[in-house]
Order: sequence, then structure tokens, then C-alpha cells
Amino acid sequence: MVGAFKKLLRNIGNDFFLSNFYPSSDIKSYHLKYWLIFVVNIYLKIYHRVEVINSENIPKTNGGVIASNHTSHLDGIIINSITAFHTRRKINFLAAEDVYNKNFLFKFLCDLGNCIPVKRSTSDRVALLKVIKLLRKNNLVGLFPEGQRSRDGKVGDGKLGVAIMALKAGVPVIPLAIKGTFEAFPRKTKFIKPIKITLKFGKPLNYDSEDKPSKERLNAVKDEIMQNIQNLYNDINQS
Repeated sequence: MVGAFKKLLRNIGNDFFLSNFYPSSDIKSYHLKYWLIFVVNIYLKIYHRVEVINSENIPKTNGGVIASNHTSHLDGIIINSITAFHTRRKINFLAAEDVYNKNFLFKFLCDLGNCIPVKRSTSDRVALLKVIKLLRKNNLVGLFPEGQRSRDGKVGDGKLGVAIMALKAGVPVIPLAIKGTFEAFPRKTKFIKPIKITLKFGKPLNYDSEDKPSKERLNAVKDEIMQNIQNLYNDINQS
């Protein structure tokens, strides 16, 4: 635990003394979010013993989509904080509009994490266009291709949105598997358990920009992304 705390302090020190350590540093040491991220990461390291594998696969520059499985309300907060901490980059996360508008605390955390509310019951073209615009301007976007939390902790089927974003914007997709949040904070629970959480980032999947990808092409890209997430999840379980 002492070693992990020293590593956290050393990571923060890099931003004070090594100006070129993070090539696209959106979050500076004088920003409030910087210190909130720092505090959240200390909590994650101590309470959940969070292990991050292959963080070097997170893009340090340019646009990209981080696509993860989804088992708990903790997922977005953890991925946002971990990604920002390891890259000093802002990440825009998609959040379900119905949950966003219903829960004040969730809305506050979403606003802090640069979330984009999206309608789940229909094709939200406005949100989709906003995300594509952000990606084309070299921003990071995080999303859950499944569209909702898993009810059994397993990786479910993905929707076409992640493929549309990747192909329309022509940006890489970084598959991510997160394990432990289902056990730590499943549906219909009020208390977060001190369960170990592991995040494993896969190698970026690169796609060229396509104006009018076919339905078959979209399904093929979506399936490739979901298979990579599943493979990463299996790797965590086997380790």
C-alpha cells in the first residue's frame, strides 16, 4: 500500500516538473478536476485495490473511443478517473439520459466527468452527431456498447452505435474489460463493497473513415469490438 501511494505521488510530480511527460495534458495541476481525480484514485487504490493493465494503450493524443463492458454504476466513474489520471486528458462519457435526469448525484458526477446524455429507447441522432464531432476534434470518448448494465456480470451483446462512431469519425477503438464492479456495486444495492477491481485495456482497433458503411460492415465492426472486450474479460478471469 505504501508503494502504491508513492507511485501516485510520483505520478502527480511528473506533471509539476516534467512539462512534456503528457503530450496532450488537458488537466493541469491547478485544475480542481486534477485533484478530484487524484483523490478518487487514492480511494480506488486503497478500497478496491484497483489494478490497471496496459494503460499505455490509451491514446495520449488524437481522438479515440474507449469501449468497455458495463456491470455497475461504478464503471463510468472509474474509467473516467483512471483514463484521466494516466493520460491527463479529458474523456467525454455517454450516459443514459433517463438516469442522468432522475438522480441528482449521478447528474453531478456526470457533469464533472464531461458526460453526454443519450436516449436509450431510440436512436439519438443528436447525441451521435455530437460525439462524432468531438472525435473528429481529437477528443476521447468513452461508452458502453451494450447500452445498459449487465444483469449477471457477463459481457452482453453490443449495439451498432460504437461501430457508427468509429467508422464515421475514422478513429481507433480501445477495447476495455472491467472486472469486479459487479461484485462491488451490483444493481439494487446501497453500499459499495471493498472488492478488487481490474481494468485491462486492449490494443487499439484502427478503422478508416467511411461515409456510408453498410449494415453488414457495421455489424462486423461491432462484433470485432465486442469479441475483443470478451477476450480481455476472459484474460482477467484466467489470471
